[in-house]
Amino acid sequence: MNTIRIEKYQKGQETAIYELIKKVYDEFVSVDYSDKGNQFFYDWIQPLKIAERQRDQININLAWKGQELVGMIEMRENKYVSLLFVDKTHHRQGIAKMLFHESVKDINQKYPAIDKLYVHASPYSVPVYKRLGFVETDIMLEENGIRYLPMEIVIKK
Repeated sequence: MNTIRIEKYQKGQETAIYELIKKVYDEFVSVDYSDKGNQFFYDWIQPLKIAERQRDQININLAWKGQELVGMIEMRENKYVSLLFVDKTHHRQGIAKMLFHESVKDINQKYPAIDKLYVHASPYSVPVYKRLGFVETDIMLEENGIRYLPMEIVIKK
């Protein structure tokens, strides 16, 4: 049995990341969004856009089972969960939690002044973020055809 290992993003992995995100998004998230919202999201996850966001700093952690990419998290500005996706066959196995905790560890080491993290949770992902300890900070909102619930978590007290 292969165990899950968490690794930092490396240049050249953008297509695999895109394919994982799109597969999970299409199955679980896209139904909650308009065509405009889906187009906006698909543009955000294009491999070139992923690579572009990583030029300034590497803020993607990847979960691997053997050679298979099974999960990913991207942090924006070291305080926003931008993307968090786990392959369907690996849901409810603690992979999202592992990815999130690794990102928190990275942030605590590099940016000790950051004490809260934020997410605009899709309707589908709200329960996942609640299990991670996030709390709602507003009502469900919509922007660019994307419905989301603003949430936050205190990572230091």
